[in-house]
Amino acid sequence: MGSVVLRRTILVILSTCYTNGLELADLYPYGTEYGDSMSIGSGLYRPTPLLAPIDNLVIFSPAGLAAAIRYRIYRDGSLVLENDEGWISLNLLRILSGHFFNTKIYGRITTDQVLVKRAMNQINEEFPNTFCSTSPPTQLIMATWIDYLKADSNPGSNFQLIVVSGRCKTFGIALYVNVSITSADTGLSSHIKGEYVPPDPTFFPFGTTVMDAPTMMLNSTMPGTYIFSLNHMPPTPCTLCKAKLLKMACEAMRRINGKKLPAPCHD
Repeated sequence: MGSVVLRRTILVILSTCYTNGLELADLYPYGTEYGDSMSIGSGLYRPTPLLAPIDNLVIFSPAGLAAAIRYRIYRDGSLVLENDEGWISLNLLRILSGHFFNTKIYGRITTDQVLVKRAMNQINEEFPNTFCSTSPPTQLIMATWIDYLKADSNPGSNFQLIVVSGRCKTFGIALYVNVSITSADTGLSSHIKGEYVPPDPTFFPFGTTVMDAPTMMLNSTMPGTYIFSLNHMPPTPCTLCKAKLLKMACEAMRRINGKKLPAPCHD
């Protein structure tokens, strides 16, 4: 009986704390004062080089392509990672045509250690041991849409995408503050070696029905927050931290009778 009461109490507390979901202040810092490129009404189509190539994307590598080397942010609610042979599009709320004249688009790439640590900790909360201090993310790509499709009776939508890339893994953080459209393309689409793959509506739990995204618990403890992997499947051994790999190797050698342990195992 006591455990039932406790569970109900926890649910009440969670529902009270998170009823309103995210606010604009909960987004990663954005704006020209933070170094963002900014556009109103038209997309940031200018290709921007990545700080380091991304060669672990689940879409690129199975097709045998080289790494993504640049990105573009579009007014239609998508961020594209590309090389000279193809591209993968991350679609948060993709509408191909509409009233974009009030839509504000911000974007930048950064290695700011405060933001890197924030992203690392946020991903590790949902995917434990993904990143660690010896192998943190090497770059963040940040895209923010404010007053998306705002016009007449539509008050606009506000959302943000953070692509978190390291040497062996790449994750995405989608943040939905509010959504004022009922349906949009979501998920991943790609165009590789001349073959187009349309957006997969099952990539996000809400599919193409996007209105409830800011209030859904998705896969995070905060409504409106969705964290997803863009890695190879299954992950390669380098997705583990060096310290963890060393510990595993030492434990394996200890199980072998008469096996002399190397010096690092005694540190």
